[in-house]
Amino acid sequence: MKNKLLLSLFILISLLSNAQLREGQNFCDESPEGNYFPLSLNKKNILWADTYYTEDKIGTKIINGKTYLEFKQNWKNIAPTTLFLRKENNVVYQYEECCKKETIRYDSNFKKDHLWKSADGLREYKIVSYKGKLKTPYCSYKNLLVINAKLSFGEFKFYYLKGHGYIGATENNKLVSCISPSLETLKEK
Repeated sequence: MKNKLLLSLFILISLLSNAQLREGQNFCDESPEGNYFPLSLNKKNILWADTYYTEDKIGTKIINGKTYLEFKQNWKNIAPTTLFLRKENNVVYQYEECCKKETIRYDSNFKKDHLWKSADGLREYKIVSYKGKLKTPYCSYKNLLVINAKLSFGEFKFYYLKGHGYIGATENNKLVSCISPSLETLKEK
């Protein structure tokens, strides 16, 4: 009985560790079996310009008969925001509350130079590369998906690493955002 309990505890810890490993697996290394937009991550710490936020998976929500994962972005000194994301047939969708429609966030079939717009038509995205590089205060990344994003508040390049998802952004080739290994390092900024 004791061995079964220990085995069960080991399996539980392994599963939980694997979930955390995916989140921060070796923080700087890609996960070759992962994808560029994983929805399995439970928490991320993200620097953005002169502030930061944590992104936490908080549950699911059914909208128009479709189940979305709900991610809360808890900003320092800014009201929290919520993202609703779902994946179907290797396409990641975001529900846009503004217009009650979905925007494609990423489709694994998109090739370099593929261009698409948000549901409201106000944002434009383009695949720049699948071989991008980005240096942050914590890591030097390579083999990144790079998406150019024209938003209402600027034009950015967003960088994604297999198994990690979003890892940073640049504006005019200057780093403006990156993930951090811990909340403590965010607070130091």
